[in-house]
Amino acid sequence: MASEWLTCTVTVAGASVGSPNLTPIPNIFIGLTDTAGSFSNQQFFAANAGKNEMLAVALAAISNRLNVSAQVDSPVAGKLTECYSLYLMSS
Repeated sequence: MASEWLTCTVTVAGASVGSPNLTPIPNIFIGLTDTAGSFSNQQFFAANAGKNEMLAVALAAISNRLNVSAQVDSPVAGKLTECYSLYLMSS
């Protein structure tokens, strides 16, 4: 699947052990809304290599009401796709 860079608002972020088909467990999930309007509240799972760091960025974005620049696989309605990079953007 091709990844793309998007400016997004973080709608939710957290960890879960409820999706055993994704490895490794626990999984970090990040809900994003594209500021350009192509999707709203789409759930992504954070790539394992940087999942803790992406969770920290997502929580900082929520706490400070800042957007993020996200490198994600193209969203598919009703399916989880992967988030590879997440950068906090200044206002």
